[in-house]
Amino acid sequence: MKKIVVDILLFILMLVEYSRVYLPSEIHEIIGICLIILVLIHLILNRNYFKAIPKGKYSFKRSFMLVVNVLFIIAFSATCITGLLSSQDILTFMNIGNLTTVYLHKIFAYASIIVLGMHLGANLTKLFNKFENNLIYIGIIILGVYSLIAVDFWNHLTGNYGFSIVTGNIAINTLEYLFIILMFSVITHLILNFKNRKNN
Repeated sequence: MKKIVVDILLFILMLVEYSRVYLPSEIHEIIGICLIILVLIHLILNRNYFKAIPKGKYSFKRSFMLVVNVLFIIAFSATCITGLLSSQDILTFMNIGNLTTVYLHKIFAYASIIVLGMHLGANLTKLFNKFENNLIYIGIIILGVYSLIAVDFWNHLTGNYGFSIVTGNIAINTLEYLFIILMFSVITHLILNFKNRKNN
């Protein structure tokens, strides 16, 4: 139960963080600090996973999940570090006053979205199977692609923009990032399912 509560809070706060343009910088930083704490709790609650890494055989899915999990830890850690170093309100003593840090924070944050989607797609197989429907998947992918364009995801990911694009309001913005994450989750789920069926 603790894991579920922590995971839900993590997901909600991550979505809200990407509405940076609608939030006061103090709130953005406070949420960021809360995310760091929640991720540490998440890692502690899932410590058995790390203990099991050197044990047993590795299937394609298990190897894939390990790579994705490691990438997510790296991307999220880099996001947190660059975020702390570019603090303008809460942790100003850590601010190194470098615009490059702000841009790197944005790049790592957007890379984290991709890996988060893959992480969910690999870890929520049972949930996806319960709602397996090609029309739903197609709808999510279409909305995900639309959202990628709406928020100009590629330019953020490549560092061409240092700040968020205004797309309407915080509710619309949150939904757009939700569909982007779900799109990567669905694509990951479909790839893993295809690979599993091929092996069987």
